[in-house]
Amino acid sequence: MAITDAEYENQRFVVLRRFRDMPDAFLFGSVLDSAGIECYLADENTIRMDWFWCDFLGRIKLCVRKADAEGASCLLNEGVPEKFDVEGVGEYLQPRCPVCQSLEVSFRGLNKAVDYTSALLGGPWRLHRSLWECNACRHRWPESTEKPPNNFLIAGSSILLFVMAIETVLGMLIAVIVTLGAAISR
Repeated sequence: MAITDAEYENQRFVVLRRFRDMPDAFLFGSVLDSAGIECYLADENTIRMDWFWCDFLGRIKLCVRKADAEGASCLLNEGVPEKFDVEGVGEYLQPRCPVCQSLEVSFRGLNKAVDYTSALLGGPWRLHRSLWECNACRHRWPESTEKPPNNFLIAGSSILLFVMAIETVLGMLIAVIVTLGAAISR
């Protein structure tokens, strides 16, 4: 059974979007997958192995069949829903920017690598706070409007920092004792 030129043309894959970063490409690909639209990420593996090839290859390409391109594009262009139902929890209202009322907000949590390294090297005691950031106006605000606890040992991050500080001091003490023991035994 032969297919016509029009059927063949509709079965061909076209590039719908290009992405510099893998998480964005995976996110948009998963949206299409969950809607039942066949798609794939071109050059994903090459760029995953060596990110410096990204611009040379024309970035990570989200490809869909030509017949599905219009529906996929509409789906990806939908805005953030104001609210939705969560099974077992109820209705969830999306957070809004307190300045511009945009729904295009994202959560910026603890940067563990930077904050823990800073704490181990004797950096500031206070860890990076969890913040919401508006993608429209770049306004940032804390996760909660409640004040942090007054008691130093109640806050989880403070306890972690306290334990890490004790561990660092004990490690340095052990190193000094071992060094002194080796010097005395000579």
